[in-house]
Amino acid sequence: MNQCKLFDNIIIHKACFTRRLFAVIMISMKDSVTRALSQYAAHAAVRFHMPGHKGRGVGRLPFDSALPYDVTELEYTDNLYTPSPNGIFRDEINFLKSLYGTAATLLTAGGATSAVFAALAACARRAPGLPVLCDRKAHLSVIHALALLGLEPIWLDAGTVSRENVGALSKKFENIKFSAVFATSPDYYGQARDIPALAELAKTLGAPLIVDNSHGSHLFFYDGGRLHPLRQGANLVIDSIHKTLPALTGAALLHAANGFSEDELRSALRLAVSTSPSYLISSSACACLHEMAERGEEAHAKLFERVARIRDELSALGYTLEPAYDPFRLCISDKNAKNLYEFFADRGIVCEFYDGRTVVLLTSVRNTKEDFECFLSAARQFVPTPPPPKKPFIFCLPKHAIPLRDAVMRRSEIVPISCALGRVAAEPAAPYPPGIPLIVPGEIFDDSTIGALSGYGIDFVAVTAEAPRLT
Repeated sequence: MNQCKLFDNIIIHKACFTRRLFAVIMISMKDSVTRALSQYAAHAAVRFHMPGHKGRGVGRLPFDSALPYDVTELEYTDNLYTPSPNGIFRDEINFLKSLYGTAATLLTAGGATSAVFAALAACARRAPGLPVLCDRKAHLSVIHALALLGLEPIWLDAGTVSRENVGALSKKFENIKFSAVFATSPDYYGQARDIPALAELAKTLGAPLIVDNSHGSHLFFYDGGRLHPLRQGANLVIDSIHKTLPALTGAALLHAANGFSEDELRSALRLAVSTSPSYLISSSACACLHEMAERGEEAHAKLFERVARIRDELSALGYTLEPAYDPFRLCISDKNAKNLYEFFADRGIVCEFYDGRTVVLLTSVRNTKEDFECFLSAARQFVPTPPPPKKPFIFCLPKHAIPLRDAVMRRSEIVPISCALGRVAAEPAAPYPPGIPLIVPGEIFDDSTIGALSGYGIDFVAVTAEAPRLT
């Protein structure tokens, strides 16, 4: 029965009308993917199609109740990466495009990794063989995508790019043509690049700006989205929505603000994803984004108040808080960061990660008032110790020996890091999290890199077996 017919049948009684109207609104707000999966799960009593669990569990899994909704690509269930004109994903694609105000927004169940690959592939197809001007603060997925696509990076310390030096940088690179400019913003610590300046630089160089916004998906639903790269001039943006929004792991978005078509992006995306996308992930993503469209601004405004209060309380307790572009991220620096992380974990409070001096907490709209009270109660029991002064960041790259793709495709061997001096990296070596490589394939291990990796507890690394030892 359609919505109009439902209204025709409503008995005009105030209480009844209110109840029925609310029901109609709730049905219409439910995303088409979740609705279709619910209908199919109720209808399909006998399944002679994939997957092999047939929608039934035997009590071995804590999520057996989700199995009826874990389906495959059928006439009734459409295909996420090849949606039919009248299929269940078409409504959602149109909804996302309208929500974000983009030329195209695609959903992927393959995580930000697949979206990063697709963004770089789409740019490479337009400018075959040209390098990428790439922020060195890049996730491992970026390095892997560059290698698989045969794109050589020209590394940039994007943290130094500002509107004051765009002209000088444009002149520095004026004789090089690029397929794309790539930046990561914000990062694991909630720090951001100057996206408007990078957009200006990319425009001057005649290349699209790709921003890996994996850790900033929630920013679109706060303060009118002004902190999100889509509002700051980026051409292609990756949102890993499962990181900071309430969606299942693997849910991500690829946005084209302008210049790229939906078909162009989808064709590139299909190069990097499974032909059997998860319907559970897809459904959770659609439900999440419909919820954010309805109440995301309100929910994040409330979360902002809670996080701001936590900051004030922690400061009063003597904790050292690092400033962050992302107002929802808490970075607590302490001389005993490992002990602080484990102190919280012992009390059932698990933070995102810690490094030598900082414990990082990711918050979201699903964190309750009680969560924060529990955290504060524990924080009052720990005696913080001021961290040592930060060492100034020096942008210094290891020497480059062979092209990135060549290094990845060569035979390799694993060696103790103490034996890596002068050898050529075959894989990125990075502390994870945050997954930012200190050396990438094709570069030479030196004393500085070995010392830094050892400090993060990395004992073995991959080196090329075929390349000569370089010193």
